[in-house]
Amino acid sequence: MLKDCLTYLDYNKTITGDQDLLDAVHHLMKEFPVMKLEEWRLITHRLKTGVYRPGYERLKLPELCDIFQRYEGERAEMREGNWNELKKHTPNKLSDEGLEQLYAKYKKEREAQQKELQETQQIKRVKTDSRGRWEHIPYPNTVSDGEESGHGVQPVHSPPSERPPGDG
Repeated sequence: MLKDCLTYLDYNKTITGDQDLLDAVHHLMKEFPVMKLEEWRLITHRLKTGVYRPGYERLKLPELCDIFQRYEGERAEMREGNWNELKKHTPNKLSDEGLEQLYAKYKKEREAQQKELQETQQIKRVKTDSRGRWEHIPYPNTVSDGEESGHGVQPVHSPPSERPPGDG
């Protein structure tokens, strides 16, 4: 990722050798161990877009360290701002009664969630007839005593016992 960034920037004085690049990456990993891969990606993207501009077309290890430190400062400011915003919306101190009320409220919310979850998991039974079919669906091919009339299919010929002799 760093090599692609350095190649993209095409500065006159930059890290070119493979071993120098590996040494630079190892040094940056040791100096900034808490940085995630996404943050490295963000820094290289900002280098490419010109947010971080090293001077005099020089981008070697000291300049990279300065850029990483600058990003750390920006990240710290952002996190501190988020923390201050969070602190504005939370009470400073809770008394024992206030804490008990919070716990009781939370317990009621959890119980309501559990009850709702159990209700949604229950299978709603539908009324069925003696054959197990749903009662609210009409079955036009069924005789009222529960016998089917053959699904509306009529025989082409009458049964052999009812045929006239010589027909066949």
